[in-house]
Amino acid sequence: MPTYRHAAFIGRALESLCAQTYLDWELVIVDDASPDHTASVIAPFLSDARIHYHRLARNQGTGAALNHATALAQGDYIAYLPSDDLYYPDHLMRLVNLLDEDPKIYAAYGGLRWHYSHYSATLRGDEWIGREYEALFNPPPVSPKATLNNGNLFALAQVMHRRTYQADVIWLTRSEMVTDRLEVEFWRGLAKCGASFGYTGAITCEWVDHQDQQHKIIAAGNGGIGRYRKYYQIPREEWLNFQPSFGPAMNERDRFGRFDTPRDLPAPDGLKILIVGSTGFNADRLIAFEERGHQLYGLWLPHPESWDTAHPVPFGNLQTIPYERGWIEQVRAIQPDVIYAMLNWQAIWMLHDVLMADLGVPFVFHFKEGPFICQEKGTWGHLVDLLTRSDGQILINEEMREWFEIALGQPLKNPLILDGDLPKIDWFTDDWSPKLSDQDGEIHTVCAGRQIGIDPRALAEAKIHLHFYGVHFHQVAPNIVREGLESGYMHLHPAVLPKDWTRELSQYDAAWFHVFDSDNRGDLRRAHWDDLNMPARLSGYTAAGLPWILKDCRHSRTGVGSAAMRGDFGVFFRDAYDLADQLRDRSRLRELTQNARATRLEYAFDTHSDRLLTYFRGVMR
Repeated sequence: MPTYRHAAFIGRALESLCAQTYLDWELVIVDDASPDHTASVIAPFLSDARIHYHRLARNQGTGAALNHATALAQGDYIAYLPSDDLYYPDHLMRLVNLLDEDPKIYAAYGGLRWHYSHYSATLRGDEWIGREYEALFNPPPVSPKATLNNGNLFALAQVMHRRTYQADVIWLTRSEMVTDRLEVEFWRGLAKCGASFGYTGAITCEWVDHQDQQHKIIAAGNGGIGRYRKYYQIPREEWLNFQPSFGPAMNERDRFGRFDTPRDLPAPDGLKILIVGSTGFNADRLIAFEERGHQLYGLWLPHPESWDTAHPVPFGNLQTIPYERGWIEQVRAIQPDVIYAMLNWQAIWMLHDVLMADLGVPFVFHFKEGPFICQEKGTWGHLVDLLTRSDGQILINEEMREWFEIALGQPLKNPLILDGDLPKIDWFTDDWSPKLSDQDGEIHTVCAGRQIGIDPRALAEAKIHLHFYGVHFHQVAPNIVREGLESGYMHLHPAVLPKDWTRELSQYDAAWFHVFDSDNRGDLRRAHWDDLNMPARLSGYTAAGLPWILKDCRHSRTGVGSAAMRGDFGVFFRDAYDLADQLRDRSRLRELTQNARATRLEYAFDTHSDRLLTYFRGVMR
């Protein structure tokens, strides 16, 4: 029984074990350094000599806890009872009987109740009874909308197996990888060794559905690396290789390892900057403040989106203040010089909470996106307060500033224009690659991010190749991917890391943003979000010096359109054939590419960090 923070569940699990009709068992509980009162709940059960309790000194992850428990166990068979699940009274008896009666079966499993009202032999239904090997190694695609999208076949609680392959198959540990496919990898390991599976024929256990199940903490939609770090109290210095089955992956050492160097102490005239909220995709930009001698603190959004960085980052000297009872006193104790509050609509309620705490510290609000979503979600009033009561307001472009001033009926008192999620300048290398089009004479475009408004069929008809980056984005657009692959003009690639932006992406002719029509005709009262937005994907595109592919909305005002026209690196198209004609104009395309490369440092955070710090000091005065 691996357990962590399950004081509310574990008593029920233990009672279900003690109620078994099969009596010849021992229980090895490995407490993975729970911060709650798990030990006190377990204490009354320890009078049963069959129950043994071991507590790890620090949290090491479920895989390590399972390996530790397996090494301590004395029985001939291994069964699992996670501390949030439960057995029905005949569970162990049926499993033992099946293994005793049929020596060819290596792993027995009982059916289970799961997700409140599902009853089945496996987590993927009854149709896989006798086809377990096929389900593990050749499963059908899992829908992103599935209740369980990691493809797991068996919950831990339903399985009992022999120990023959114990030395060959061990549980994956957090030091290797964080994944919601922990069980899948273990079952596959057993199967590769020759293990066969057998069903007892009865529903005998329950996989309890709740918000803190590990697969939910990991997977996109309900969790992500930020939630995982917070829930398991991962120390800041521990790097994670975070690989969910669905959602953004993050190998922190690959992503941030270059910043893992000690930094000088803050400069005598350095600022204490309290970052509040979240930092989006490019959290490493904060290093630019440290490089200039400033001390950073973080007060993080409790439940960010899976892609949004709002947790102690494993680099730099940033110190975290937990956003929980007593946070106000901790902020006052450090006496920050300025509060830098950001970034997206999800953080608005928290930023408003900090603003209204009236801490007596200059408050700068940097807003990236979502005024219309704030209206929809009921936080528009909070957003208005942040814009009108903050000491400084930073908006991503002039269109956004003007839109807000129209909406508020008054000018902002101290606005600054700066995109909110610019990357660190370190990623803007000169590692250029030859153009694919120079090698094969065809048109090659790239989409690194969600495919919004792009029609692969139309591109194929116009003979335009689309290179689509990011496994997560492939998952959320399965039909489009299938059609694109069938055409021969779509090519799938894994997500590209910032260190590879220039080398990987510069081989293409131009890059796709969201494809949208604008009908505001220059009147921002008519604007929608696409008109105002500066999509996050521009980071990689600008580092690679790529022209931007944009629907021809030059009759209207849009943020990306204005930026592309200022730098003269936009390819404004009417339809796929018009786009193909423009991209075949090699002379004009070279000119656009040169313009994009000439202006790319305008999209690096370090280019603007001194201006931003000067703005902070002005707000403080």
